[in-house]
Amino acid sequence: MKAIVDVDDLIHEDQITEYLKPLHAKLTDFKMTVYAVPNRLGPVHKLRLKYPWLTFAIHGWEHTFAECLAWTESEATYHISNALEMGYAPLFKPPNWLFDKELVKACIALNVVLHHHQRDTVQIEGLKTYVGGPNYIHSHIMRNPSTDFITECPGFEIANLKRYKGFMTPMEISE
Repeated sequence: MKAIVDVDDLIHEDQITEYLKPLHAKLTDFKMTVYAVPNRLGPVHKLRLKYPWLTFAIHGWEHTFAECLAWTESEATYHISNALEMGYAPLFKPPNWLFDKELVKACIALNVVLHHHQRDTVQIEGLKTYVGGPNYIHSHIMRNPSTDFITECPGFEIANLKRYKGFMTPMEISE
């Protein structure tokens, strides 16, 4: 069985070299999704070439609490379009899992997969979604007192990751 692995809150390449490259060095088939903050990390065209085993996905624009709830459809379209032009994959996870119909409409219009929390039942015609699953391993790559951190997450231990027969990304299995 394959695992789907991701981390939230990428804002600087140093986080990749410190926390993710060591995992890839020990697991040659390792690939994962990094939910990045485009307004802080910037364009990822060169990073995608440097780290082809990473999928750079969109995690808000500035990563403020509930920022997506404040967006109109036009603002959501603007921010997501900018991120896509900056090289991000068409995969969006709202910070703190908070979103509304305005973001949904933008995702549909731009053909972007919405990664939402399992507690949210989202079945809207035309919307591609991803919600996780039994082989889903998730953590954070920026320290935050209210969340877990990659180095303290048992799912990211090499022994655990070696149990899987490969890795997939949400883009490969989104509905």
